[in-house]
Amino acid sequence: MQKNRSVIIWGDGAVGKGLAVALSRHLKVLIAGPQGSGRGSIKLASSGAFSGKCVIEKVESCDRIHCDYCIVALKAYDLAYAAKPALDSSDDRCICLTNGMGLEEEWGESWGDRVEPAVLTAGFHLLDRFSVETTEGDLIVSSGGRAEQLFRESSMHVVPTFDMEIIRWSKWLTNSVINPLGALSGLRNNQLLKAGLGIVIDTLFTELSRMIPEVLRDAAASKAREILDFLLESQPNRCSMLQDILSGRRTEIDFLTGLYEKKLREKFPTAAMVTDLVNSRVYQSTGQ
Repeated sequence: MQKNRSVIIWGDGAVGKGLAVALSRHLKVLIAGPQGSGRGSIKLASSGAFSGKCVIEKVESCDRIHCDYCIVALKAYDLAYAAKPALDSSDDRCICLTNGMGLEEEWGESWGDRVEPAVLTAGFHLLDRFSVETTEGDLIVSSGGRAEQLFRESSMHVVPTFDMEIIRWSKWLTNSVINPLGALSGLRNNQLLKAGLGIVIDTLFTELSRMIPEVLRDAAASKAREILDFLLESQPNRCSMLQDILSGRRTEIDFLTGLYEKKLREKFPTAAMVTDLVNSRVYQSTGQ
């Protein structure tokens, strides 16, 4: 790709800014934040696993922008209002890196035709407005898809797969277990087991596994267990849900552990309790 090609990244949080640095080497990058967040050229820096610096163009979500490519790095609860302007910002498929399942309901009819999901396992943490710290991980993309083409010249470790739905469910299961427990305890990923939360982790994992479609369940649960064990044993980062609560933001709990509400509540008692506790923490920090 050439530098005269452009990409707009929807979401000016840690992930969006980290991806902006990674893609700036071979693309003109624009990043869209919410209305009132500001416009103009900004300097970004990324440290850690994906390091670099760049100057990109900051726009607001209400601006009529059109680029060659589109990436959505928003929280799941923001998709409802951002889906249409994101789709309008490019004629190409939108690469959706949003966590959680049930996203097709937010995207509507465009989900299967215009939206290409991908999965990030790397960690991104804002140090300040213009600096991001990153930890090692993969960008898992559909083999032969737009994301594979778009990121192959970047510094990201791109892993193509023909089993994207298995990967998506395994990431959902992993996040649905570790994120709320990290958020409630305030502990880093590799401290949860040491703090005696092993039984809670196993109970929540077993319960939520039943929500995965049966045809995918064994493969997705096995992959999730592998990822979860790695995070619990060796990753010292704090989960994004804890960062959200500490910053007084909403969480993605309804698209993660709280997805049980699309099932019968009595079948998922641990998930119900954990979800309610997270929501109570959000209420405590935001009053909403």
